[in-house]
Amino acid sequence: MSSKNLYLAAEGSAENWEGAIRLCGKHLMECGNVDQDFVEGCIEREKEYPTGLPSDIPVAIPHCRCGSVKENSICFLRLDKPVRFKRMDDDEEYVETRLIFNLAIKAADDHLAFLQKLMGFVMNEDALIKCSELPLSEIPAFIEAELD
Repeated sequence: MSSKNLYLAAEGSAENWEGAIRLCGKHLMECGNVDQDFVEGCIEREKEYPTGLPSDIPVAIPHCRCGSVKENSICFLRLDKPVRFKRMDDDEEYVETRLIFNLAIKAADDHLAFLQKLMGFVMNEDALIKCSELPLSEIPAFIEAELD
C-alpha cells in the first residue's frame, strides 16, 4: 500500500466475530474509507471463507473485495477479551483472538499483494506482541513501517 493508505487502530469489546468486524467497519466508515456494504461484505465472506489464523498468537484477517472501498486502509482492532473466529485452514475448528486486522483494499491486484505482505507480518510473533503491548496511538505508525 502507498503513503495514501490509512492505518487505523482501535480497541473495544465484541461478543463474537461478527461484532468485531462491525467494530472495525465502524472505524473505517468514520474515516470515510468504506461504506456499510463493505462491512456486510466482510461478514458474508467470513461465513464462507473464515479468516482465523492459528498461529502462535492467533489473529483474524477479515476482508472482502467489493466496490464500496473508497480508500485503501487497514483497521487493527485489539479486543479486551478474545472472540472466536473459524479457522481459515479448517472451518470446523476455531481460534480465540484479541487481534483483528480488517483489510479494505480497492484493486484486486493490490488486495492479493497486500494480503500476502500482511500474512508475513502476522506470522511474526514479535510484531504481534508489539501490537498487543504498544499504546494504541503508536500502532498505526508501527504497522505502516512494517508493511509499506
